[in-house]
Amino acid sequence: MVKYFIDPTIDCVFKKILAAVGHEKLLIDFLNAILKPLSLITQIVVNNPYCEKDYLEDKLSIVDIRALDENGNTYQIEVQVATPEYLANRMLHNWGDIYQGQLTEGVGFDKLKPVISIWLLTGKLIKDSPACHHHFECYDRHHDVLLNEHLSIHVLELAKWQKPDTLQPEDNWLYFFKEGKQFKALPPELKQLPQMREAMSVLNAFSDQSEDYYRYKTRQQVLRIQLSDKSVAEDKNQKLAEAAAKSAQDELRIKQAKGEAEQARVIAEKEKNLRLQEQRKAELDRVAANKYKAMLQKAGIDPDSV
Repeated sequence: MVKYFIDPTIDCVFKKILAAVGHEKLLIDFLNAILKPLSLITQIVVNNPYCEKDYLEDKLSIVDIRALDENGNTYQIEVQVATPEYLANRMLHNWGDIYQGQLTEGVGFDKLKPVISIWLLTGKLIKDSPACHHHFECYDRHHDVLLNEHLSIHVLELAKWQKPDTLQPEDNWLYFFKEGKQFKALPPELKQLPQMREAMSVLNAFSDQSEDYYRYKTRQQVLRIQLSDKSVAEDKNQKLAEAAAKSAQDELRIKQAKGEAEQARVIAEKEKNLRLQEQRKAELDRVAANKYKAMLQKAGIDPDSV
C-alpha cells in the first residue's frame, strides 16, 4: 500500500513506468494493448530511457519516450496534462520531426520506417467525438485508400474513458493512468495482472522513497506552475483581445459618427445651395417685374391696373 497518492500521469512517473531500465515488459504490454497489432511486439529498445538526472537538472523539460521494435518501427509516447488548442499541430510537427530524422547521411527514402505516436491526454482535445481512443493515418476518406502505414498517431483522452463491465487490455492501462492517483492499492481486477502489479510498484517507489517522492512533488509543482502561467497568459490574451475588440468597436463608432456628421454637412450644404438658388430666382423675378412695370409706365399704362 502506497504511503502517498501518486499520479501516474506526472511525466517523471509515467516515464519511469514505461521507459525505465528493467521495465521493458511494461512498455511492450502497453504498446500491444493500445495498438492491437496483427503481429505482437515482442522486443523493444528504449532510445531515451528514464533517468533521474533529467528531472533534477532540467525541471522545465518534458521528455517523451522514444523506442524501436524488432522491425525498426519507431514509437513516440507522450503524456499531457494540458490540452491547448494547438496540440494537434504539435502532434503532427513532432511526428514529422521524428520521421524525417531517419534520413541520416546515406539513408534513402526506401529505408524509412513507420513512426507511431501515442499521446495520452488527461483532458479532452477532440470535442466532436465521445470516443476516448482515436487513430489518425494518412488516409483518403473519399476513396477509402490508405497512402501507407508510416503515419500513425493515436490520441487517448482519459477524461472520456469510462470503466466497462469487462476490462480489455487497453482498459487496464487507461484505468491505471486515469484512476491511479487515487490508488492506495490496486483494485481487485488489476491486482491479478502481473504487469499492473509491476506498474503499481513504481507508484510505491515514488511514494516510499524520499528522493523519488521529492522528485515527483517537484515535477508536480512545475506542471502546476506551467498550467497556472498558461491560464494567466490565456486570461491576459483574452483581456487584450477584448480590449482590441472594444477599441475596434469604438473606432467603428467614431467612423460612423464622422460619416453621419459628413452626411449631415452635405445635406445642410445642399439645403443652403437650394435656398440661395431660390433667393436668386426670387431676385430675378423681382428685377423682371420691375422692368415690366417700367415699360408699362413708359407706355403711359398704370401697371397696378393691369
